[in-house]
Amino acid sequence: MSKLKQSVTKENVVQAILVADTFEDEFVPISNNLPLCLFPVVNKPLIDYTLEFLSLGGVEEVFLFCCNHVNEVKSYIRKCIDEAVGWTLTMKVQIIVSESCRSFGDCLRDLDAKGLIRGDFVLLEPGVISNINLLPLLKKHSEILQNDKGAAITLVFQESALGHRSLCPQDESLVAYNNKNRVLFHKKIQKSRDKKAVFPIFQEIFLENSSVSIQHNLRDTHIAICSSSVLPLFSDNFDFQTKDDFIKGLLINEEILGSTIYCHILKGSDYGSAINNWRMYQAISLELKNKWVYPIVPPTKRNRVIPEDSIYSLSSVMGLNSTMYRSVIGSNVTIGEGVKIQDAFIFDNVHIEDDVDISLSVIGPGCVIKKGAKITVGSILGQGVIIDENVFVENTLVQNRPSEDVLAQPEDKIGEFAYRLRACEDEEDLNVDRILAQKFSRLHIHDESYECEYDSENELSDSSEELSHTYSPPPDDTKLFFTEVIDSLTRGYEDKLPCDNLILEVNSSRYAYNVTLREVNYNVIKAILIISQKLPSGTQYFSVMTQMLCYFSPLLKNYIKNEAAMVDCLQAVEDVAISESDLKDKWIIFLLKYLYEKDFLNEESILKWFATLKEHTKLHTQVKPFASWLQEAEEEDSSEEDESE
Repeated sequence: MSKLKQSVTKENVVQAILVADTFEDEFVPISNNLPLCLFPVVNKPLIDYTLEFLSLGGVEEVFLFCCNHVNEVKSYIRKCIDEAVGWTLTMKVQIIVSESCRSFGDCLRDLDAKGLIRGDFVLLEPGVISNINLLPLLKKHSEILQNDKGAAITLVFQESALGHRSLCPQDESLVAYNNKNRVLFHKKIQKSRDKKAVFPIFQEIFLENSSVSIQHNLRDTHIAICSSSVLPLFSDNFDFQTKDDFIKGLLINEEILGSTIYCHILKGSDYGSAINNWRMYQAISLELKNKWVYPIVPPTKRNRVIPEDSIYSLSSVMGLNSTMYRSVIGSNVTIGEGVKIQDAFIFDNVHIEDDVDISLSVIGPGCVIKKGAKITVGSILGQGVIIDENVFVENTLVQNRPSEDVLAQPEDKIGEFAYRLRACEDEEDLNVDRILAQKFSRLHIHDESYECEYDSENELSDSSEELSHTYSPPPDDTKLFFTEVIDSLTRGYEDKLPCDNLILEVNSSRYAYNVTLREVNYNVIKAILIISQKLPSGTQYFSVMTQMLCYFSPLLKNYIKNEAAMVDCLQAVEDVAISESDLKDKWIIFLLKYLYEKDFLNEESILKWFATLKEHTKLHTQVKPFASWLQEAEEEDSSEEDESE
């Protein structure tokens, strides 16, 4: 056989297994009608990102394992082949169907029985999005296998700062490995009220290895490089239902099974993650929009990027006076007038009438939201739900038909085509319902505090099975950036350095910590306000504060450039005013007046912000006189214009 023919033999084909089903209820009720792999992620089906990654990564043959919604998946793959989508030109996709499988492990056992895998392969869990080159990882795993015949799997992790929005509690891992990257200990870290980190000190780990590295800032990418022994190991051990079961079993029974585990940690621009809950859906959507997964990017021809970090399909229509913030709007969506959409995801063919308010929620395909309705705080609407006029939906899972579950109650009916999903039979105790909604639909990653995924000890596994870590304020990139900004501005003000130099320092820190422009705006303003609290108190306080603000004027001018920056500025003012209880009573009025008179803030932004403050609070009371003065001035100007006309 010639070398050319030998290079194309089946034994040399780079293979991958992609399991399309999650076997969980994380995405109900939308997943009742739409498989996760076809979920639109920034208006592109999730499976397109996965297959594009595999194609660019060097994979030539993919076994796509499906158990549910098989016809929809087959139809979409066939459509991609007919349209000659990029990945179809270099990679073959074979769909494997088995409706009897009930777990990830069952799928691998079924594949082992079919005998389709011929050597080392790439294993992907559902929802993976990545940009890494897989060929070097396969080569490295092959080299490991030459030295360690028992090497079964190489797990791929990514370093991630604690508290970062893309680090989901379920994926945070504690891993100990030696200088050859052989895994000695592995545990998924879960949040708990114990707030302790537990690492068992096994004497043999340190006696048998010259060096041991322990990391707990690792995110599971749900990508693994596997030897041909992995599928038979699943077949021989029916208690291996998940990849985590497999890892745990191999580490506990290493001598019996004769198999070892290795790890590879991604760094730099390499990216790997998976959409396995709504929180990760939101986080990865944001990272795709910001091109963190380049060259894997959302479609540009079908989408339009608008201010406030939002994207909507060119086939959708938005009415007058409607606003969007950090949201994604799908195809053929009609949005009425006066609609507010914030941190939300609107799937295809949704109709939204006038004066609707949607925040931190997901609206499934084909929904209708009628006039004046409000959908907020982690609500998920399934396909075809109709929300009637002026209905308020909060932290609720809604489907378009009555639930067949025994827990269903008559009170669950929200409308003719809107029914609440219930988790608890006891009407008087809705805590479990809240936990269910939080588990399925937590979309609060823009909150300043990093919230625990579960709020009840009942949601946590036995302490012997789960780990937690001491939870001090997380040293994430944004907090580290803010600390550097405080240091730079304090030093600059004390030494009277040119503000142009400070701007260069801030921008350098921005790129070093990879923070967004809006985070820069917010933190720079907040840093200036914090510095103002350290000025000497006394009768000259406001005079000295004026001089300080005058000094920082070039920074204020550089970072408060548009309406979005004004919103960030006012948010910083609000947060400092609320957190600093010892503020002078006139501080907030003095500050707002200065920023207004120097044209850093305009009337509209201040009045909009004031309208969001809770009444009868100290801050509302302090700002009200200034807001009233602005309102009166605005009304006088408009009346004068009317008279002149």
